[in-house]
Amino acid sequence: MFSFAYKFSRQVFWGWIFVLSSSGLAVGLASYWLGASTVLELRGTSKERLSLYESNLLGELDKYRYLPFVLSGNEDVKDLLTTFSSDTFFANKVSRYLAETNNKAEANVLYIMDKQGNTLASSNWQDKTSFVGHNYSFRPYFQDAIEGREGRFFAIGTISGIPGFFMSHPVYEDNSIIGVTVVKVNLTPLQQQWNDGGENVLITDENGIIFLASKKDWLYKSLRHIPDDQIEKLRRIKQYGDSNFEILDTGKSSLAGDIATEIEGKKYLETIQDIENTNWKIHYLVSTSPVTENQRTIIAIGIGVIISLLVLALFIRERGQKVLSTRRALEAEKMEVMNRQLEIEIEERRRTEKELRAAQDGLVQAGKLAALGQMSAAITYEINQPIAAIQDNVFNCGTFLNKNDDQGLDRSLTEISSLTEKMGMITGQLKNFARKSSLKVQSVDIEKAIRKASHLVQPVLKTEDIQVLISTAAERMLISGDEIRLEQVFVNLYRNAIDAMQTIEGEKVISVDASIIGDYVKVVVSDTGTGFEEHVLSKLYDPFFTTKSNKESLGLGLSITYGIIKDLKGEIQASNRAGGGACFVLSFPRFIEK
Repeated sequence: MFSFAYKFSRQVFWGWIFVLSSSGLAVGLASYWLGASTVLELRGTSKERLSLYESNLLGELDKYRYLPFVLSGNEDVKDLLTTFSSDTFFANKVSRYLAETNNKAEANVLYIMDKQGNTLASSNWQDKTSFVGHNYSFRPYFQDAIEGREGRFFAIGTISGIPGFFMSHPVYEDNSIIGVTVVKVNLTPLQQQWNDGGENVLITDENGIIFLASKKDWLYKSLRHIPDDQIEKLRRIKQYGDSNFEILDTGKSSLAGDIATEIEGKKYLETIQDIENTNWKIHYLVSTSPVTENQRTIIAIGIGVIISLLVLALFIRERGQKVLSTRRALEAEKMEVMNRQLEIEIEERRRTEKELRAAQDGLVQAGKLAALGQMSAAITYEINQPIAAIQDNVFNCGTFLNKNDDQGLDRSLTEISSLTEKMGMITGQLKNFARKSSLKVQSVDIEKAIRKASHLVQPVLKTEDIQVLISTAAERMLISGDEIRLEQVFVNLYRNAIDAMQTIEGEKVISVDASIIGDYVKVVVSDTGTGFEEHVLSKLYDPFFTTKSNKESLGLGLSITYGIIKDLKGEIQASNRAGGGACFVLSFPRFIEK
């Protein structure tokens, strides 16, 4: 009965979990679908609005397109350009004509330029911002017209500071161009209409510079980086005055299967369309708030439903917990017994690990003593030399005393002192190496360990005529470990290299290269010995494995080395050098000083 009730409770609970998960997935899909459909609707509206704004813009420009052509055929204009270019009275007459024409056309300014780009007459000739007397040969619309084409150019006025669209036409006389007529159209009212309508519209040129916009803060900013040579050209033709072409703060993010454009922290759906017969693009931006609001609404409804289902699921789960509590009480006693057994096993494991650690330390110490034993002959020879020298100097001291030779006596005593210091250094190194490690983990300079190990085996190196080349990084190479155990690693590697080079002829070199790579200290120890056979590499670190006779080695050196390196969280890899000999690569985590 209990088992049936427990299984039934679990089935009901997991059934509700499935219902809740399915409900959450359904809410997510519904939110996504509603957002995507809202985006599609906004895209359709945006395209319609773009077509309307493009038509309004082109219609506004087309109203004045005929003016430069009509003015180019006026006889007074031609006379001014050919006969009366220096006659102020005649120029004023043409300016009055231009002003009267402009009053009817309602353009911004009409003006006439000669072949050099000098303005001879203008509809604003009586204003403080009169164009008369100014040269505009640097403007592209003048250059197009003087070459026989109709000019089209948007720029900020150099005199008035008012932005406008310039349209130009060449003036012909006997099939020769004698001047240029220009109409400037002020598009500021069009931008004001966009702003008053609450729309977000902007127009960019071929460089991505915004020159018309419903928001003044966006004007003359760029949507992308402009090359330096193009900026220089814009400054030369003074198209946008002193603007610095700051890049507008924009970004992209995903939105219900579409892409939203972020401008100054606000998200929009951006629709772009090329403007006919220009290199301009018109951008229409609509806020993404309808999308997010619709999604939030459906999510809020879904969350309400899920919460209701969750409350019901929790109620059912509580009923099930009451059924489970009885079984848990019965199982608690069993768990207590198991825990006690587990504690006993853990304590036994700790004891075993402690014994293994002690055995390992003993093995390490035995390895040290074995190393000292194998080096004893060379070390004895190294110590016997200064002993013999001391004996000679003691004899000399007696001779110098008999002869009352104080200088000779002083030299002999100084030599005896130097030799005893040398012997003390050798025995001190051996004493430090032979003593047991404290096992205290601290920062260790690996370069010191490399060099100390080299000094320890120096007598053997000298006997075998082996050269040790040590190269280290300039920076301190610290690792976490024990200095004495680390010295034994390198002593074992040096001994292995010495044994491998005993039978070879030619140059005998042990190379040690220590460096810092990222968060690790890497040490490469290589020799010019015989190297390893392929079947040996896989057994190299096995205890008691050796390629020498049992009298020469117990096969523990590299096994102990491997164990110490692993204790120090390091790695070791052995391989054969391409030019012959063995190579060991050691890697230790760096100790970072805080």
